[in-house]
Amino acid sequence: MKTLQVLAATAAFAAAHALAQPTDVPKPACDPKPTYPGLKAMKSDVEVKAFEASMKNYKECVVKYISDRKTAAKQHLEAENVAAKEYNDVMGKIRTDQEAALKESEAAKASAKKDEPASPRAPGKTY
Repeated sequence: MKTLQVLAATAAFAAAHALAQPTDVPKPACDPKPTYPGLKAMKSDVEVKAFEASMKNYKECVVKYISDRKTAAKQHLEAENVAAKEYNDVMGKIRTDQEAALKESEAAKASAKKDEPASPRAPGKTY
């Protein structure tokens, strides 16, 4: 029965986690996005340098955004692992406490049975 309760709690936890709405994830704000100015404009050194600079700026922005998202994802995963470990520790302690209480109860029953006086109607031992 204990296993069933633990499995039910775990399933409920997993379902709640799966159904949780995603947090607000910022959208990349890498503007202005570069656009190819065309073959005619690319004949001018000024246009080429401006295009290359806009490409470089855009790339740096996207790389930073991705890096920030990876860092955030790592932090979320670490928090998830901490929560799962805490849950497992709590459930393990509850299981241990339940088992100890059961053993204590069984020992008390055995002790009480041992201390019971023999029933006068019970057949006596014959040797």
